[in-house]
Amino acid sequence: MIPVAADPATAAPVAPPVTRLADILDPAALDAALADGHVRVQRHPDRPLSIYNYTEACVFAHNWTPVTLTCRGLVVDDTSGVVLARPFRKFFNHDQPGAPDLRLDAPAVITDKSDGSLGVLYPDGSGFAVATRGSFASTQARHATAVLRTRYPGFVPPAGHTVLVEIVYPANRIVLDYGDLDDLVLLGTVEIGTGRSHGPEAVPDWPGPVVERLPHRTLAEALAAPVRDGREGLVVHWPDTDTRVKIKYPEYVRLHRLTFGLNARVVWEFLVTEQDLASRVAPLPDEFHRWVDSVVAELTATVEARTAKIETAYREIMAELPDGWTRRDFAERAARHPERASLFLRLDGRDYRPLLWQRIRPPADWTPHNVE
Repeated sequence: MIPVAADPATAAPVAPPVTRLADILDPAALDAALADGHVRVQRHPDRPLSIYNYTEACVFAHNWTPVTLTCRGLVVDDTSGVVLARPFRKFFNHDQPGAPDLRLDAPAVITDKSDGSLGVLYPDGSGFAVATRGSFASTQARHATAVLRTRYPGFVPPAGHTVLVEIVYPANRIVLDYGDLDDLVLLGTVEIGTGRSHGPEAVPDWPGPVVERLPHRTLAEALAAPVRDGREGLVVHWPDTDTRVKIKYPEYVRLHRLTFGLNARVVWEFLVTEQDLASRVAPLPDEFHRWVDSVVAELTATVEARTAKIETAYREIMAELPDGWTRRDFAERAARHPERASLFLRLDGRDYRPLLWQRIRPPADWTPHNVE
């Protein structure tokens, strides 16, 4: 439980100091992130409130800065600049660029990684409502607000803290099937003034379900633990440094990709047809980006390696040809090479790369060798 400051003369609780947007984010850096399209701001449909969230372009560019890491559902009062809600900072998979130092044996708190939508509780002038990471009015936000106000109408977050929940209900199913569960699962809180985060223990009077805590005591134990069927993964929190990483189970990631219609064949088709792969990938969860990059890198490297062999063979054949050589002379030598069709295209000054790309068309369930 988080202690609340009190007036020593009256013992009455003292309101936490006001925190403004400029107190936690450099205004110039925020303006730059907005201008670059790496942070998006959405206005509340009825009240003078704004919510700041990093964008798909930020994820795709890996442009993680103090501003983009913090703008993950940050709610601000437009009239005063006061921060009304401050969620967890962006955190990464344990094997993903951007993750903190992996302290395998440092004491940690391990909880379940729920498969829903992040819900951010904020005051909206008539009580408390729930926003999702980038919206006051998304379907999930409206549903969560209705659950909060009808099921838990008397709940008030600890002063100076933002309460964070996982929004789970059947129509919001991502990959995992939680049956008929329709609720707000408590994840923890963040101190608005400092950004310090806490687990569910910071909200002892929360009347709803609470995220499951696992018995593992360190990251090493979490990584060594058996995969739990029907679960997304784990969240590891080091309280001393207030840093987090996710551990996502490979099967969940595979099923998640299928849910989004993403597989190696789709990536290959975008490359072969020269479609905008970046636009297709940008809206997807950021853990997919590395997988897509690996598919692209391995397919491209295969084509480039075969191209190098063809160019070497072409130079060797040309060096062997006698003066006044004919196409038949070239054919006698090229016919022995496994890429003879490409060698003839090279001879005629035509691009043989499309043929190479067709030859490496992967099956849909193919996985690059350098991941998973």
